[in-house]
Amino acid sequence: MENNEALVVLQGVSKSYDKGLIPAISNISLTLKRGKIYVLTGASGSGKSTLLNMIGTLDTPSSGTILYEGKTINMLQPISHFRRDFIGFVFQFHHLIPTLTLRENIEMAMLSNPRFSAKEKQDRIRSLLVYMGLEQKIDARASAISGGERQRGAIARALANNPVLILADEPTGNIDSDTSTLVLSKLVEYVRQGGTILIATHDRDVARIADVMIVMKDGHIVSIEDLHHQS
Repeated sequence: MENNEALVVLQGVSKSYDKGLIPAISNISLTLKRGKIYVLTGASGSGKSTLLNMIGTLDTPSSGTILYEGKTINMLQPISHFRRDFIGFVFQFHHLIPTLTLRENIEMAMLSNPRFSAKEKQDRIRSLLVYMGLEQKIDARASAISGGERQRGAIARALANNPVLILADEPTGNIDSDTSTLVLSKLVEYVRQGGTILIATHDRDVARIADVMIVMKDGHIVSIEDLHHQS
């Protein structure tokens, strides 16, 4: 209860492309609270990825407002620093740099972060990779490890700067069931330690870990269900 203050608030957010001819999301109002797992479902083309991109500051709304802890994005400049400190991204495709080692990929995410000394960065990188079961792969190139190991490395990278919010777009879409189970358990642990996660997915296993289920259709949110407030 005490940790449920609003983290991100969307107020009437819409996004369209091609000078308004192609609507992607329409009049979305949504509040994300701290310490919860939000799962976003809906058919392909329903607007899930667009919504994640809006919240993640990778794209800007055509209309409406997004507040981060009560502040608009123009109050949080430079945007690159805000994004680094506030948001961690996990994608269906890991987006690791293949020629770099896992250690170096995570270092890249932390390069401009003044909150950690050089030693603290190295200690954090090691602890994150151990946390994800990759202690034997710390100095392996991303191109030389399995797809499941790359995705676990990508999650370690997303957690590198200790973000307030994790945005995950189909994070289990390209990994086997055992790796998927591990990945989901680590994301749940992160939330229970004070994080917040919004996951866009078609995966029923992901849906089982949700605190709140959000369903989209044709660019609209059609239902929001708090799974822990059912009678």
